[in-house]
Amino acid sequence: MLVLGLSNMRDAAAALVFDGRIVAAAEEERFVRQKHVTALPVHAIRYCLREAGVTLREVEAIAVPWKYWLVGRRARLALTAMVRSPQLFRVKGVRSFERVSQEWKELFWLSRELTQRVDRVSRRPVFLDHHLCHAASSFLVSPFERSAILVVDGASEADSTLMAMGEGTQITVLDRTPLPHSLGQFYAAMTAFLGFRPDHDEYIVMGLAASGEPAFAPVLRREIMRLLPRGRFELNTRLLDFHLARAGLFVAEFVRVFGPPRRSSDELTQRHRDLAASAQVVLEETLLHLGRHLRSLTGAESLCLAGGVAYNCMANGRLRAELGFKQVYVPPAAGDSGAALGAALWWTAKRGGRSARPRLLSAYLGPEFDEKVCRLSLEREGLVAEPLTDAQLYERVATELAQGRLVFWFQGRMEWGPRALGNRSLLADPRRDDMRELINSKVKGREPFRPFAPSVIEERAQDFFDLPAPSPFMQFTVRVKASAKGIIPAVTHVDGTARVQTVTREANLRFYDLLATFGRLTGVPVLLNTSFNVQEPIVCSPDDAVRCFLRTRVEWLVLGNLLVRQSAPQTVRIHER
Repeated sequence: MLVLGLSNMRDAAAALVFDGRIVAAAEEERFVRQKHVTALPVHAIRYCLREAGVTLREVEAIAVPWKYWLVGRRARLALTAMVRSPQLFRVKGVRSFERVSQEWKELFWLSRELTQRVDRVSRRPVFLDHHLCHAASSFLVSPFERSAILVVDGASEADSTLMAMGEGTQITVLDRTPLPHSLGQFYAAMTAFLGFRPDHDEYIVMGLAASGEPAFAPVLRREIMRLLPRGRFELNTRLLDFHLARAGLFVAEFVRVFGPPRRSSDELTQRHRDLAASAQVVLEETLLHLGRHLRSLTGAESLCLAGGVAYNCMANGRLRAELGFKQVYVPPAAGDSGAALGAALWWTAKRGGRSARPRLLSAYLGPEFDEKVCRLSLEREGLVAEPLTDAQLYERVATELAQGRLVFWFQGRMEWGPRALGNRSLLADPRRDDMRELINSKVKGREPFRPFAPSVIEERAQDFFDLPAPSPFMQFTVRVKASAKGIIPAVTHVDGTARVQTVTREANLRFYDLLATFGRLTGVPVLLNTSFNVQEPIVCSPDDAVRCFLRTRVEWLVLGNLLVRQSAPQTVRIHER
């Protein structure tokens, strides 16, 4: 059974599943070069079909993780808003019009849109429950036969959380939290109040939280986020409303208590750091409240997380440490892009397409480019490349990294999800205390308080980190061991934690061998690993990689086995072996 899953919502994406096996998956932003794009994922669909060698008319089902016509609760909330505040009704109305005129219109005419822009559709699309697709995107690729499932995001058709139980290929809903009570919208509204972009920059707030104290947490608990029995919670939207916050509007009472909202150009003060820390603590406490109730309902030993809030790796770390589950799984694409894959997997499971479930051991599901394409990209920019054998490449790159140089590392299939996991990465020596400042000056130009993540070969992870289980997708924050803080300062956050990726030979042989070579040279099989991009989506193609490389002062670019130096003479000649 060949099933295409697609989402045209924020973080638009497509995924193709054949008899339960994941063939391909990619976010549309990587192709159109626009972060968090909302669009029909035409380029991602074409890639998935191309990877499988099929046409759209051969696809047996097209699954969409959104029942767009279920607007009853949203309509009631909009009418309530109209009575409460004309200003709120206006901003909600503008957002609703945007969705109706683009996303929902595309879904209503989806067969026609796909036929016109991709290929003729042979089956009517199926529209599935959004949160069940999130649940499927985690549980159905997890290593667990039986697991509790917790989905937390901004909003589904009518809810903001889902508690469920997964057994075999079945998912049973246990409880939901209805809108407007939303943890995702709470954190997004606080992101806006702190002068960052809601639905985009929540990870910046998470990084900022580590440098603050949760001084505002008591009043947030009392006035904004109240915990209720049976794993429920209540968000006081009269004081903090996500839709107003998106428009930069905050009620006078909220401003009186928490101070004026920060403008994006304002300097960050201790108040802002403390607000971030307070929002983070309240988010974590609410998730723990949900998780405890879910564990009491299910008695399960394992937990699967999904939804946009599952990208909060600090909260994930606490859930794993404090809830008593033996194992916790978070997929590489936990947000709305992952729901596209979940839709394909859930429809396959519902139709009995395969009894066994695929286990997602790695996140490398995107496009791959051969050496010929890489060479052409370099030639177009007049860059010289030195071809090397595998052993020569690892030795040369590890040596350059050990000497403090930066390396853009482009290999194999692109990662699925927002993290660079060793195929579209910027790499650096984690032992240098000044490396964060160096990367920001040469490449990123981002806020200095934001941490960089480490990648480590799995069997040596315990030497550096208090890591209870492997972390292949960088979805958990853990403590850096006291004995290692002085060894890897560039990847140790201000609070003594790190968001770790563990690497195995089976998942990524080339990245593993590079880490092992760096470890042999330095005694530290750890590299600073951040995304290969500059204020844009992570690079997808060699053309993207070369353009990004030339906009920076990074010394080295690696495309497969081709090594390119930034200062090389501008010539179209490429050395032959």
